[in-house]
Amino acid sequence: MRSFLFLLFASCFTSSQAQYKWGAGAIFYPGFLYAHTPDALNLEAHTKGFELSLAKINNSDKVWSKYYKNAEIAFDFLYIDLGKPHLTGKVYAIGTNFQFRVAGNDKNQLAIRLGTGFGYLTERFDFYKNRSNMAIGSHLNGNIQFAFLYQTLLTPRLKLKAGFGGTHYSNGSIKVPNLGVNIPSLFLGLQMGFDNSAKKLIDSTKEFKTTKKRHEVLLNYAYKERYTAKPIPFNIISAGYRWVHHASAIRRWHLGADLVYDATHPYDNDLTNPYPRVAIDNSTEFGVLIGHRFDVGRFGMITDVGFYLLNPYQTKFFTYQRIAFRYELTKNLFANVGLKIHFGIADYFEWGLGYKFGKVK
Repeated sequence: MRSFLFLLFASCFTSSQAQYKWGAGAIFYPGFLYAHTPDALNLEAHTKGFELSLAKINNSDKVWSKYYKNAEIAFDFLYIDLGKPHLTGKVYAIGTNFQFRVAGNDKNQLAIRLGTGFGYLTERFDFYKNRSNMAIGSHLNGNIQFAFLYQTLLTPRLKLKAGFGGTHYSNGSIKVPNLGVNIPSLFLGLQMGFDNSAKKLIDSTKEFKTTKKRHEVLLNYAYKERYTAKPIPFNIISAGYRWVHHASAIRRWHLGADLVYDATHPYDNDLTNPYPRVAIDNSTEFGVLIGHRFDVGRFGMITDVGFYLLNPYQTKFFTYQRIAFRYELTKNLFANVGLKIHFGIADYFEWGLGYKFGKVK
């Protein structure tokens, strides 16, 4: 037993020149479920959970590693106790996250972490058994996570991670009710490196390079339900335009507009009428937006903030937000999936295709 402990201890103090390819980690999540709307006040509680992860921590063979310092791509399992066993229950989730350094050096650094995945929530709304849970309408939910982390090398092999962030679970109104769950929390954990591989040279001939185009057009589809007592399904169609400014090899800013057909507006305007008039003039939204995108090879991570110029009956907030991911299918064609939000309340998930054109001079 003493020999085993000695070897485990000694393995943490290998040569400072080691370049580990993989890292196995565990993070403790103390936090609380935050009620972002009065209908969720009864759900507030202290939460606790943990994460187990496997991360590729040496990406020096990728072209984008020149821009994302100390980048990590991880796959994780997450467990969270939401604090009220019979009301909100527990979360079992799998996902992926991307972490990169924004300040510091190889030993001590501040990093941003972006993550997404799917979670199974054990308790959901049930008209007969759990009518008080107005946040979650289905067991399966998507999640989005954002965190600021401080990371330091305790030894060449062992890292300490500490920080704070938030995790959001929602089904995008595919099944009502869907206020969503927001969990601000602290992060405290360790990561141990393994597989001391020789450093690989970048093979730029095999690396996908995002084409720099000035204009983008998008076409998206979404589905959502409304009204808990008697759910009504809605199909939403939207078209968008983006004017893109290429700030660097991996960062883009964009200005744009969204034109959306959403027939929930006339229903929300008069809740006493089960059959309102639905037409283009009372179901069309138009908004303008500003957004930002990080590119990692074929993948892009997008955040938008938009403002409605046309909002029928003013049934939605004057501003909307979007968190989205995209994948470059070809040099000009891309697929995207996003979550449209109004101040922390999910409106819907949207899926679609986009096309870019107009070379940057």
